[in-house]
Amino acid sequence: MPDFLKPFVRSYDWLQRYNASVKSPDCALTTCPGPRPLWKRLLRRSTRVFFHGQSYCSAQCLETALVGQISRLRTLIAPAQPPNRIPLGLLMMARGKLTEIEVQAALEAQRRARYGTIGDWIEKLGFASEKDVTAALALQWGCPVASSFDPSIMNTPGNIPFPILEAFQMIPYNYAVSTNTLYLAFGARVDHAALYAIEKILDCRTQPSVAPARTVARKIEQMRQIARPSDVEFRTRDLGEMARITSSYIARLSPLDVRLCRVGNFIWLKLKTRAGATNLLFRLQTDARGEGLPVSNGYPSGPVFKSQRLSGEFRQVFEK
Repeated sequence: MPDFLKPFVRSYDWLQRYNASVKSPDCALTTCPGPRPLWKRLLRRSTRVFFHGQSYCSAQCLETALVGQISRLRTLIAPAQPPNRIPLGLLMMARGKLTEIEVQAALEAQRRARYGTIGDWIEKLGFASEKDVTAALALQWGCPVASSFDPSIMNTPGNIPFPILEAFQMIPYNYAVSTNTLYLAFGARVDHAALYAIEKILDCRTQPSVAPARTVARKIEQMRQIARPSDVEFRTRDLGEMARITSSYIARLSPLDVRLCRVGNFIWLKLKTRAGATNLLFRLQTDARGEGLPVSNGYPSGPVFKSQRLSGEFRQVFEK
């Protein structure tokens, strides 16, 4: 071999050994097709994406991991709600707020009407005030009563999607920076599974509390008036449709970090970019009407998302 060729041969051998010993070190996907060419690995800092703290070398590997997780979450069966430790009527009797006759009358009214909670009927029949019922609910769930609401926290778009807040009848009302804790008030049942999912997506601690049901409902109606262009909701159970929508948004937004979880009847996908965050919500349902199309948020003004299918993908456009 001529001497002038030896440096090139040594360089080629070094690259071959490097490719053989390193297989996508920055990719958490076990089926990653690496190794990638050296020039792509040198650019990995600008292309890798984090999914729940794990790094993926490319958008293709991220999409593969996301589809696998969405498939698993889609088939999960929601756990049964645990029973209350002490029935509300019995608790209010023990506190001297109700008599046995009043509890029996509220239960009978609820049975005949076939709607509402026992707390609703206690209030409707005038046996106790909303304040008394709320205090008993807080004692029942072992959490405090929300006393004040910070409008800057409630009216901040882009944190918890509005459909989730509405479905669980909860509102964020305070945030402690020092402890990274988000305080949420429930107007009905405190759902600890939803709290865990929120912690996982927002990477914070949550602290539940109870608030009067009418107060929470009124605050939710006020929040409905706020345009949330970063929240996009789809009604579909089809895995292929979810995969196409997810791939389209990842390709367009090039997110730096992605988080995914199941919250009740929703699959929540949060895509964080340098400019902000986009929430994709898949509302799981069996009704095929409107399958794969965004749900109208019903906002009275401001930009609203709608979707158009172009070449098998979805494109996001605005309507005024």
